[in-house]
Amino acid sequence: MLKSHEKDLMNSINLFLDNILKINNLFKVLLQKYFDQKYEEVENVTNEISELESECDKLRREVERKIYSETLIPEIRGDVLGMLENLDKIPGQIQGNAHSFNTEKPKVDPELGENFFKLCDYASECISLLIDGSRSFFVDKKITIEKCLEVAKVESKADKVSTELKKTIFSNTENGLATKVHLKYFVEIMDEVANLSEDVADRLIISSSKN
Repeated sequence: MLKSHEKDLMNSINLFLDNILKINNLFKVLLQKYFDQKYEEVENVTNEISELESECDKLRREVERKIYSETLIPEIRGDVLGMLENLDKIPGQIQGNAHSFNTEKPKVDPELGENFFKLCDYASECISLLIDGSRSFFVDKKITIEKCLEVAKVESKADKVSTELKKTIFSNTENGLATKVHLKYFVEIMDEVANLSEDVADRLIISSSKN
């Protein structure tokens, strides 16, 4: 049975993970509103994401303080701190992506829409699997490894869609080079969410495989 301090710590960790999922879901909302050209709503969602990202930073620092000041979970302290630090890069990336859409407003050709949403969905799935694996780390590390291996499979699908998008972008003879490079940038920052998820998953697999 967990002691009160340990319960408090786990509550903070779960809140941190919950916020990442909220940010993940909000970006999907933002992308749909962007394609619907509801730019005022895009700005509102961007602000929501920023607030949650700031909350993630606060929660991560709070967890770090609790672990050190109350000498909690000493046997896995390093692994947990590393996991949280790496996980925290994901909401930061999504926040940056949201601000990029909100401020730069790329002109996305209609033919790219389907694959933009596919890329977003695969990145989102990577995050969901990673969060499941992160929660399992404290309960059943075998499940953590299973979930993290799934992240790698989905990330590979995201890479394929990203490559398809870039080929379509640069095969368009109507857009100038500046437009093509701009669109390529947005493909890459969305794909980076899946890449970051895979990086964290790989580290979690190593941590979960320790005796």
